[in-house]
Amino acid sequence: MRFDRQALLQLRTQARQARAEGHFPHAARLEQQAVEIAGALGLIGERTRALLWQGYSLHHAGEDDLALAALLRAANERAATADPADVFGALIAVIHISLDHKPTAFSRALLDQGRRYLADLNPSWTAPLDYLEGEWAYRQGDFATAEDWHSRAWAAWRDQHPRLTAATHLWALCRVAFRRRDVKALISWTQRLSALELTQPLERQLAQRAALLCWRAQRNAAWVSPNTAPVETALALLQQSALKPHRDNGAR
Repeated sequence: MRFDRQALLQLRTQARQARAEGHFPHAARLEQQAVEIAGALGLIGERTRALLWQGYSLHHAGEDDLALAALLRAANERAATADPADVFGALIAVIHISLDHKPTAFSRALLDQGRRYLADLNPSWTAPLDYLEGEWAYRQGDFATAEDWHSRAWAAWRDQHPRLTAATHLWALCRVAFRRRDVKALISWTQRLSALELTQPLERQLAQRAALLCWRAQRNAAWVSPNTAPVETALALLQQSALKPHRDNGAR
């Protein structure tokens, strides 16, 4: 393995391509090599970015403990040469994974830490943290508060790093609308989600899930006939989930 900038660039490019094709374990291995090269060259910023995407790739590969280890290294980097957007993105990913695996109080403490860090860093990056506030409330069964936070997050969303995907935000709004039995809102958010240019397999799965929720909500409200069930969509989603379980922390 060569230890130079050209090798580092090639590894990062190959890792992005592997993620785009859904080969997350391979992407994680490539990012680990990038971490080693960047470290040997003293490129702290590049090492932090590689750690961020190594953690993301490991999460999608189902290795959450290893993912957290990589992400925490990136989130705790305070060198001036590290991109604050990468550091904040790593913290967002840590919180997102923690919501599913750590005690409620631990996740709440991380959210509060994120707020303090954001206030000192760049308050305009509020959308990912607002999204996570919505996820935290959703897991507590407080769907009204979850809807409020997710609406704020979507209103503040910008298509620039650090961010979650537009599909991630819209899926959250679909899900909470379903929980609140707001069929009209669910239909509207589902249409907006489906209208996106969904280039990633996980994003297409979110749109399929939203369509199924939409049908269930309309059926429960007697707006559609049970005979119109979207069987093909459901089967396609089941097949995709069996091959690659749905694990989306929304980062891009």
